Amino acid sequence: MKFIKRITAFVFTICLAFSFSGCAYKDTTIYFDTSSGRSTVFKIGDMKCSKKEALVYLLNEKNIYGSVDGVNLWTEDFDTETMTDSIKDLTLEHLTKVYVLNLYAQEHEIVLTDDENKACEDAAAEYYDSLSRAEQSFTGAKKKDIKNMYIRYALATKVYNELMDSVDEEVSEDEARVMEAFVLFVSDESKAKEIQGMIDYGYTFERLASTYTELDTYQVTFARGEYPEEVDKVVFNLDTEEVSGAIAADNGFYFFQCLDKYNEELSEENKEVIIEKRRQKVLDDIVSDLEEKYFSDMNTKLWDGISFPEDASELTSGAFFETLNKYLKN
Repeated sequence: MKFIKRITAFVFTICLAFSFSGCAYKDTTIYFDTSSGRSTVFKIGDMKCSKKEALVYLLNEKNIYGSVDGVNLWTEDFDTETMTDSIKDLTLEHLTKVYVLNLYAQEHEIVLTDDENKACEDAAAEYYDSLSRAEQSFTGAKKKDIKNMYIRYALATKVYNELMDSVDEEVSEDEARVMEAFVLFVSDESKAKEIQGMIDYGYTFERLASTYTELDTYQVTFARGEYPEEVDKVVFNLDTEEVSGAIAADNGFYFFQCLDKYNEELSEENKEVIIEKRRQKVLDDIVSDLEEKYFSDMNTKLWDGISFPEDASELTSGAFFETLNKYLKN
């Protein structure tokens, strides 16, 4: 089974997903192994994520995602228990991604420069000094711990950026093309033959689609890959206003009338989607290699026991990532 993480946009600029072998634990999959120490949340390969590091991430994720349009969600007016579970899931996903990319860095001898290490040290000093006593007590982290966390995060970011630089960002207009069309789908073959007859007779396709389709809508905008391959082969060869014949797919029959074979605005936007998919493929290939070499284990007892105190009003820090990014850009 795979160790597949749900999508987290905050970690890097695109969505990442990593996989390892194991068994399911909530929305992640992990190994249960007693080799994780009492202060270790999880291990991947020979790397251990400490409780201190998990709490620093947890504290910051709480405050980054704990408000919407200036409204504090950590009050009695909201379900803070559910929110805590969600923030913990997000934190675990974030951390495992950082550690996986650090493993990749080890294998490929990617290291931080002296300037990058100095940036981590300076950022750690600033961030640690910004913590209140309550926050220092909650995380248990010292300035040296923060520095080491920053080094791992900076290295993960560096690996990610190098990997993304290798992605081919050339996308042809045809590959990115987004079409607009009327669509009609029926599951019954005899009904499909009847509809084909009405099309051949000259019935207005829009009226047929609005009357007979079994789909939720009969007017769609779509790119390649959103319908079965059998559909793409036919529909992306239609000219504007042209109507297809019956296309057998999805245990039924599709009919399309092309309204616009190239929506320029949406096609340009789709180029970015295609590039993102290529980036994801690069990461997936890395994981396929790593999962043959490493396994992970998680201290579920420790992780399940972590929570925020009842009065979390002094736990307001949310500048961990922002502080490092500021120094790395200097």
